[in-house]
Amino acid sequence: MSDDLAANWRRLIDKHLAQQTVGLKQGAAIIQAAMVATDAYQGMSGATRASSIAYVATRDDPGTAEVEAAYNAAAGLLQGFTGHTGRPLLTDAPGPGPNESAIEATVPTDYSIKLELDNAGQKAFLADSLQQNAPQAFDAVVRAVKEAWR
Repeated sequence: MSDDLAANWRRLIDKHLAQQTVGLKQGAAIIQAAMVATDAYQGMSGATRASSIAYVATRDDPGTAEVEAAYNAAAGLLQGFTGHTGRPLLTDAPGPGPNESAIEATVPTDYSIKLELDNAGQKAFLADSLQQNAPQAFDAVVRAVKEAWR
């Protein structure tokens, strides 16, 4: 393989990966908007909506800054709040492996799982937001990646 061909191939791959990240970020924004806009639950403190987050995670950048910002939003709204006993919560989750990217969605509170499961999922919104908006998120990635090949 000539050096020019190899260099051109590398540039195309780099452009493809950059556009993939653009599309994943657009897809994450779609999912996060649905999480925030849901009417599946009535917020008491505002912490769930304020800390609902969808972001792009890679092995090199697992989204720590995004999750910490969401945690801080929840912590600020729950500090001194007495309407329920929920608190902000940071947990370690397995991230993408080598050469993988993913859209991660979460709510850094200790009661978010209760919203998903209690009362037969009556207040569930996280899984529903992901499921209902995955096709649009996927389309955003595909549209962005197509740009790399133009």
